[in-house]
Amino acid sequence: MNISRTVGHALRTLSRNRLRSFFMMLGVTIGVASLTALASVGEATQQETMRRFKRMLGTFDIVIINPGGSSTRGMPSLTTSPPVLKPGDAAAIASEVALVKQVAVMQFAFGIDVEYADKSASPSVMGVSPNWNEVRGEDIALGEGITAEDDETTARVAVIGEDLRRLLFGGEDPIGKQFRISGVPFRVKGVLASRGVGPGGASMDNTLAIPVATASRRLFNRDYYTGMLAQLRDPERSAEAIEDIKALLRERHGIVPPGEDDFTVTSPQAQIARVTDIGSTLSRVMIGVAVIATLIGGAVIMSLMLIAVSERRREIGVRRAVGASQRDIMVQFLIEAAVISFAGGLVGIVLGVGGTLVATTLAKLPPAIRWSAIAGSALMAIVVGLVCGLQPAWRAANVAPIQALRS
Repeated sequence: MNISRTVGHALRTLSRNRLRSFFMMLGVTIGVASLTALASVGEATQQETMRRFKRMLGTFDIVIINPGGSSTRGMPSLTTSPPVLKPGDAAAIASEVALVKQVAVMQFAFGIDVEYADKSASPSVMGVSPNWNEVRGEDIALGEGITAEDDETTARVAVIGEDLRRLLFGGEDPIGKQFRISGVPFRVKGVLASRGVGPGGASMDNTLAIPVATASRRLFNRDYYTGMLAQLRDPERSAEAIEDIKALLRERHGIVPPGEDDFTVTSPQAQIARVTDIGSTLSRVMIGVAVIATLIGGAVIMSLMLIAVSERRREIGVRRAVGASQRDIMVQFLIEAAVISFAGGLVGIVLGVGGTLVATTLAKLPPAIRWSAIAGSALMAIVVGLVCGLQPAWRAANVAPIQALRS
């Protein structure tokens, strides 16, 4: 068998039947393009979700302690949270839980009126401990952050977010400027580095932070916290740390099983895992649909090639008459199926990559081409072509030469 001659004959046959070749390619092209695009867009979405969680949480070496039991929903604030997390709880966790390095605390309130000159806004206001930025890993873009001295002296200073800076101060340098929070004068001490949008799509820069002691005594008149962050010495042991924190708080709050906890302790890794699992499940479903589309394309190749066998009986008979063996005929048809499928796969990959770049640009996602999916798509295209070409190739190889010449 002369393989180069067989390949050449297969390519000439495909070239002579361009319309049929196009329709055989089309199904594989659509399937591979869908598979490439869906896998890559799913990867980009997952990466963006991780980035947004990182911007929201700051770091993953923490556990989050919020007031309210497991049935509590929404962002904890001073108007919605039960007054159960007290300063003594934070001090006890920091000193008695060996796996905890330090604890940062917060009082949080929505829609507080903030005014500067003739401008006003209603950002979220956070009373935070001096170590809040350190625990969260946040950066200060201008000025400086809240210090221990600010908290000890209940100083009326604030660190504002980028959105609030633009809204209130425009092009002015805000450092040292005085403005009012609920009518109480405060001085801008610093500006937080922009964090963009969170997982829910809302801006995370429309906020300001003040010393938690100032918030508690001079602004909110509340002695409880809406959240705590416990920084861990070993993030790999977060599950163990969570159980230790729960046991301590149950003891301090007088909760005896089966009584429900009046707090929740969660890990960022667990939250991200839940979101990732949902995204992965959806991605697997979509990829499954794309694989089915590719298999349908293979079925189209098989159907059209079976029709072609009937139409090309005389050609097969002539080739057999001049010395072509059954093996030559079978290899020729397999090569035709493989070439069609591979060509359709290549076009599908190009379209899939292009579609991914367009989709990620429109959705403002980071471009993420999933090369493993592309390699898998190319391999699947070849395999589908060969498998779906077996039956037509076998039938063509078993055409009786004499009967074929008489047809």
